Amino acid sequence: MVSEMTPIFEERSNVEVVHLIVRIGGVMHAIPIMSVEEVLPDLPIEKISQLPSFVCGVVFVRGHLIPVLDGAERLGLRSEAECQTSQLICLRNGEKLIGLRVDEAVDLMELPLEGRIPVPDLGGESQFFSTVVDHLGDVIRILNPDKLLRADEAME
Repeated sequence: MVSEMTPIFEERSNVEVVHLIVRIGGVMHAIPIMSVEEVLPDLPIEKISQLPSFVCGVVFVRGHLIPVLDGAERLGLRSEAECQTSQLICLRNGEKLIGLRVDEAVDLMELPLEGRIPVPDLGGESQFFSTVVDHLGDVIRILNPDKLLRADEAME
């Protein structure tokens, strides 16, 4: 009976996982859809002093005050030409919501598990993203939302 089930597991090993594709600092990234609460237009951000440079401030979203991270600043992708428009991606980090400011939310896309290259295999550390994948000629970096705001940087 186990041998009858094995092909099913083999077929599922190349399952495609849905991601929200976003542009941050002109670079394509993917966020696992399970981490995304909602996509919002750019909202007025209340700046708070003495926060790390990658924290824009806070916003009110549906009665909740949430921190907003500047995606480009956090990933070290800040360019000379600032993006004139942006969107806010609300991410769930455990029990907390975190806003991630991106240049644009592009689309929902299924990305295959097969063909992904882990960042350590490229000679880097997987601090903010874990793997890269080629999709129709575009290199897409798959973000790890839990690592965008480390516990020692968390705002209470």
